Amino acid sequence: MQLKDVIEQRKTIKRFDPTVKIPRTELEEIFTLALQAPSKANLQPWRFVVVDDETQKSRLLGSVAHNVPPCETAPVLVLVLADLAYEKLLGDILDYSVEKGCLGAAFRQNAFNFLLSVHQAASPAEIRDQVLIDTSLAAMQLMLAIKDKGYDSHAIGIFNRQAVLELLEVDAERYAPVMLLAVGKAATDPVPSVRLPLEYTLSWNNGKGFKK
Repeated sequence: MQLKDVIEQRKTIKRFDPTVKIPRTELEEIFTLALQAPSKANLQPWRFVVVDDETQKSRLLGSVAHNVPPCETAPVLVLVLADLAYEKLLGDILDYSVEKGCLGAAFRQNAFNFLLSVHQAASPAEIRDQVLIDTSLAAMQLMLAIKDKGYDSHAIGIFNRQAVLELLEVDAERYAPVMLLAVGKAATDPVPSVRLPLEYTLSWNNGKGFKK
């Protein structure tokens, strides 16, 4: 599928075909593509809890507000998380970069010291902003990869975050929930939607050219 087709065909789905399952091998391929998303200093603060067990999924249904139909019928739910303590993986990231030839071994410690110092100098608000940006980029790429594989998705921002974190045994101090994503094969037509013309959202060379 061409990228243009993937972007245009990715739409919000309200109900999925519950008989269509997604093998974990395919899910792993999808996530591998999604994780090619850009990331500040390659810190990769995104984390995903993938729920493909029906019993576990059913426990979440009371915490998804008006989004029960997509969550109930989707074979997979994904809790997208931003890791506020991403620095705990910094050594692993750099070691893997050396192993794959992306970073010279002689530069590993200097890179570690520099990136750790940048993290330590950042405020909690700055850290949160950055990990939310990076994780949102990965989430968007995830939805495109899902569509490219022939499946569909529904991004859910309204849900009981505290309850979902507790049900899935996620450390609420470390991880910030970004969204739930219902994934499956569409059983209904997508929700129709339009986007504003460019004159509302695009301004050339300064910020004075927006229509309103």
